[in-house]
Amino acid sequence: MRSFKIFLIGAFLFSTSVVLAQKVGLLMDSYVVERWRTDQSLFVEKIKALGGKVLVEVPHGNADEQVRLGKKLIADGVDVLVIVPTDAQKAIAIVEAAKAKNIPVLSYDRLIPTKDVALYISYDGTKVGIMQAQYAKDRKPSGNYMLINGPKSDNNSIMFRNGQMKVIQDDVKSGKINVIADFILEDWSELEAIMKVEEFLSNNAARPDVIIAANDALATGALQVLPRDLVGKIIITGQDAERIALRNIVIGHQSMTVYKPIKPLAFQAAELAMKLARKEPIQSFKMKNGDLEINAILLEPIAVDKSNYKETIIKDGHLSMSEINN
Repeated sequence: MRSFKIFLIGAFLFSTSVVLAQKVGLLMDSYVVERWRTDQSLFVEKIKALGGKVLVEVPHGNADEQVRLGKKLIADGVDVLVIVPTDAQKAIAIVEAAKAKNIPVLSYDRLIPTKDVALYISYDGTKVGIMQAQYAKDRKPSGNYMLINGPKSDNNSIMFRNGQMKVIQDDVKSGKINVIADFILEDWSELEAIMKVEEFLSNNAARPDVIIAANDALATGALQVLPRDLVGKIIITGQDAERIALRNIVIGHQSMTVYKPIKPLAFQAAELAMKLARKEPIQSFKMKNGDLEINAILLEPIAVDKSNYKETIIKDGHLSMSEINN
């Protein structure tokens, strides 16, 4: 009789753990930017530590495929869906499909512009753009500026550029700063940045004193086609603290990057996803995006250059000195 009771208790505990194991859908974009594998790995690690399990789908940059995979995750019965949108507008269809099944959606690092998103978590994109432009302006308050931003399909691109323009627009109007090129790319593509900058330099006599590149991939692309006499002589910004960018910062080819620590973002997103899945309350603020008000949590980015990369990126373990130097 005693062994039977122990069996029943064990069976009850097992069934309870099954009930509590939340199923989290993680819908990525692509791995074109190297950081995304880290985001995914850390997010999955934290969800498992919190007692959940993760179903991951990756459309490899295809927005229509992302919609299909999002609906697949919904059909698989996830309790919450976390999305890194490939195309912000097309991703709304995924949110609508999730809403029809009462599945909350967490928009991760890139905003899906709909009131039906349960929560948006990211770093402050406008502040990222402000940091990039302010860093450049402090060092080159006048001269020729080249802007290279990502696609309009990513709301972050819009916020980065808005932040940049907040800093420089008065000086542009006064003529102190001359924007010789303002590229809005089709993707976060190093190759496209190479092509755009190379085409500009081939067809124009003007040379940039500053390149405000919205992320490190675009900065790396621009660097590859700059005339040798400009490398290390002009200000070049970036974002994401990629290994090649840090290498270029250390040797003086790239000026700065905006560091957005991935671990706090991924871990906090995992915690919030589990709360959404369990219908637990979440503290957030109302972020305005045009006419929309969206529940949001924004983390603080960090401007990093040669003077402080050891105290930030190295200290955090984001990269090691051997990774940068090799």
